[in-house]
Amino acid sequence: MLIVLIMGLMIFAPNIEASIPMLKSILPIVIKRFRRLSLPLPQEYCRLAIMNPNDAVRLLMEFGDSFVRLWGWVSDFLRVIMVFEPSAVIYCYENIDRLKRTMNISIDIARLIIKYRLSDKINYDEWLRLSRNLVRVGSSVLHQQSVIVFDNYVQFIENLPNSTDIILLGPLIPTPIDLLALISSRKLGNDYLPRTVDYIIKYIGDYIVTSRDLTEAFLRLINDNEYINFVKSTGLPMILS
Repeated sequence: MLIVLIMGLMIFAPNIEASIPMLKSILPIVIKRFRRLSLPLPQEYCRLAIMNPNDAVRLLMEFGDSFVRLWGWVSDFLRVIMVFEPSAVIYCYENIDRLKRTMNISIDIARLIIKYRLSDKINYDEWLRLSRNLVRVGSSVLHQQSVIVFDNYVQFIENLPNSTDIILLGPLIPTPIDLLALISSRKLGNDYLPRTVDYIIKYIGDYIVTSRDLTEAFLRLINDNEYINFVKSTGLPMILS
């Protein structure tokens, strides 16, 4: 869990390629005005990004090619900011152990999808056990953050009450994985699990696997009217345009 005690501006950039050009364009302006910025990246990466950019990229590659596509530009960005805005304070708040754990859970999800494809049966008890593994370990607390960037829907909505202003760089809608995380933390009831699992299988097994990139898969998801109606039934915050 990420808890922000004092914060002005929250920026939500969905974990898709299409949001990155907008984020890259807005951050220099944000830094010039607010001077303090937090990014959803491992602290280890941000240290390496300045001292040893090649090692920084190798660290990102541990989390897959898509992670490099989304965040590989930050290394150059940080070094530019050090030169042109030396008084700015940039903090990376993500926990590398949580990211590694998320990767392991992604492998478990893929295994369950393959198992479903082979048997044409869904064992919801297995998915429920998996959802319990999504409960996040520990918490991070950020103090006096003028601006914080989120790429995680769950963290973003948890911190909405702490913000005085928000900027959305894409649709605000949970993916089926976000719904599973909310079930694991008991923000949603277990009665949402069966349909959530159905949409995880569809999103990953059909949309992501057959799409060119994360953006295309995400667009297919948010154009799925049945999924949109399902999310509406949860009462979760959602802004599509």
